[in-house]
Amino acid sequence: MRRDTRLTVGKEYGEVYSRGGSVANRELALYFLKKESDVTRAGTSISRRVGTAVVRNRIKRLIKESFRKNEARIKEGYDLVFIARHAAKGKSFHEVEKAFIDVLSKAGLLREER
Repeated sequence: MRRDTRLTVGKEYGEVYSRGGSVANRELALYFLKKESDVTRAGTSISRRVGTAVVRNRIKRLIKESFRKNEARIKEGYDLVFIARHAAKGKSFHEVEKAFIDVLSKAGLLREER
């Protein structure tokens, strides 16, 4: 993920948590907040309870790759925080990407396909 598409400061995460909406499925939870910017930024959060550092980093990489691959389909001007749940542990890329798209569609953040 490019630096301009990432949430980098804890204060930004806190703002999304406190002022934004949320949706979830079995593997991921998504917090989202509409911003004035025309850039959609994303961040990830994973509890230590999900697994070891190796497991958590793998899940983060899968979420980031899902964001990179589907960035053009996501509406502009949102801050997104993806929280991996325990069910994401051991999933393949395609399963994580499917969960990723599912939470975005539940939140209404996917653009209309032409």
